[in-house]
Parts: sequence; structure tokens; C-alpha cells
Amino acid sequence: MEEKMMKAAVLEKPETLRVKDIPIYPFTSPDEVLLEVEACGVCGSDLRYYKGENPWALHTLGEERPNPPNIVMGHEYAGTVVEVNDRANQHLVGKRVGVLCFKVCGRCHFCLSGRENLCKNTIHMGHGQGWGIRDYYPGAYARYCLGWANQVYPLPDNVSSDEAAMLDILAVGLHVASRGLVRPGGSVLCLGCGPAGNAIMQAAKTLGAARTIIMDISQTALGIAEDCGADVILDAGKEDVAEAVMRETGGQGVCSVYDSIGTKDSLNLGLSLLDGGGTLVNMAVHAGQISFPGLTIGGERSIRTSSNFRIFEFEAALNYLAAGIFKVKPWLTHRFALDDIQKAFDLLLSGEKSEGSGGQAFKALILPGT
Repeated sequence: MEEKMMKAAVLEKPETLRVKDIPIYPFTSPDEVLLEVEACGVCGSDLRYYKGENPWALHTLGEERPNPPNIVMGHEYAGTVVEVNDRANQHLVGKRVGVLCFKVCGRCHFCLSGRENLCKNTIHMGHGQGWGIRDYYPGAYARYCLGWANQVYPLPDNVSSDEAAMLDILAVGLHVASRGLVRPGGSVLCLGCGPAGNAIMQAAKTLGAARTIIMDISQTALGIAEDCGADVILDAGKEDVAEAVMRETGGQGVCSVYDSIGTKDSLNLGLSLLDGGGTLVNMAVHAGQISFPGLTIGGERSIRTSSNFRIFEFEAALNYLAAGIFKVKPWLTHRFALDDIQKAFDLLLSGEKSEGSGGQAFKALILPGT
């Protein structure tokens, strides 16, 4: 039987991304469904995969792992279910859904202890994890993509597919915010307010943060953070962040710092701004050495990392988005057809303004149907 084909963007090797026709992903388990992809966000981790890193392994396993060839990236996606592998899931056909992009084993000690986000047996869309050896590893930079029946969530009419493609990073934001041990009524600081930092900022408010302080050098990111409800906006290119944070907190510091930059300088800045018992969450784990003065973690200050999110946090993110508590429309600055995906990556990697865009790229969407 002749294979059905579709257009997809394939990462053949680092920095080699080609749009070509490949076979539509075959079903491999009864719970799988096939979606026609309507929107897929370009995640910061995708830029790292493009460069040859494996951020999933760095964050989840704490080790460096090579990536296989021929990955179809893309894990922030929404679309319409067009086919199911089990008739019991026929009710999903025709539904517009947001997609939880990874499936855990449910049997390991991580899954059984409520830490499924650390499952080493995870099968993940968009970067090859858990699929064994395949000609092409499934992801959503393609006309069609797989999902799992119990992890596709029908969307209310007031949530567009473009917005629903942001559910993955919103769920990440909820998980990261919880890792920061926000104290109700406390102040939190986000070092970097790209999509991840913005999501964390909004999530921290749901956990009781009374004051959210964000820092960046991008005027676009700072403006979008203000549109999304950040309380204090700090331009790191124009003011001393440490002085400003201490001024804003009456010299006390913040209970939680979220570092999406991940450098030695950002780590040390964040630690210096924690109050007693405060927590810094490093969102950008990289290979290599990093150091800090030991005294900066005195007074029960702590450093944590964060990996993925828990399953219930995805549905919570959808509920917050549908209720208008989470705002992502200001994020969606650029949209690209699948054929133009290299332009999207070049733009995001360069950080430059796109011609006629009127501003810097914040979040790019790939629209495979255009």
C-alpha cells in the first residue's frame, strides 16, 4: 500500500532544517490519534535542539545526550483530530484540541510518586525522546501530528488554536512558579521575560504573589510583560537591577527568583536579591561549570531547577487561559508558513527586527496549513 505523505520540517542534523515530504506518522499504540496541525509555537528549546543541544536530557536526566537525525521538532501545538486508532475514541474526531505533548510510563518510581515530569521513559513529541529508532521522529512542524486520546483537550470557542499552542509553555510556567515556593503576599523576580519568564510571572500571581518584578533588555519583551500584568518593569540596559529590586521591596528582597538566563552573572544576581528562606529556580540548565559565593545561600536560601510540568498543570493552564487569567495574545508577534520556517529560526536566533514587523520577535507561530 502506498504511504500517505505530508509536508514537514525535518532537522536532519544541527543547523540543517529542511522542508520536505515525509510519510504521515503511523499509529503505534491504540490510544494515539492523528491531528491536522493548525498552529505550533517555536519554543526556546527548539532553538537549542537546532544548535545541537538536547535540553530535555539536560533538564530531566541531568546529562548530555546526542540527538538522533531527522527530528521533526515542534511540541507546542493545537489542531483538529482527523483520525483515531481505536473506535472508542471516535468522539474526538472533528474536535479542535490543545495537545499535551509527552506521555509518561505510569509505572516507574517517579510516576508512582507524583513526579511524572521526571519519568525517564517519557515519549515526547518534537525531539525524539522515547520513540526508539525511526526514520522520522514525530513533531508538529508538519501538516499532521500524533497525540494521545486522554491528553488532547477540547478547546472552548473563546480560545483560538493560536492561543492554545501556548498551553505547553503556560503549563511550564505553572510548574516553575510552584518550584519557586511563592509565599502569598510576597514579591517575585523574573530574570528574563521572554515567553517562559512571562508565563512564570503570570503563574506566580495565581499562587499568591502580590508583586511581580520582571527584568529584561528587550523593549518588546518589557512592553508585552506590562500588557500581561507585570507590576514592576525593569530595563536592565538602563538601570541597576539590584538597586531597583531592593528599592521596590523596601530592602527586603524577594521570596522567589526565576532565572531564565542561566549564566553565572544571572545566578549571582538572583541569589543576592533573595530574602531569608527565598528560592531561586534556574530555568536554563547548561553543561559546564557555574559558581557562586557560598554565603549567598545562607539564611535558608536555596537553588532549585525545574523540568517539564505535571499532567494536571496542563489542564489548569487551559482553564486559566479560557477564564482570561492567562493572557497570551500579546505574545504572538510573528506567524510563518511551514515553508518559511527557516526564516522564523533565523529571526529568533538573531534577535533582530523583522522587516515591516514594527518590533522584535517575541513568540513565533508556524502555521502548517498556510
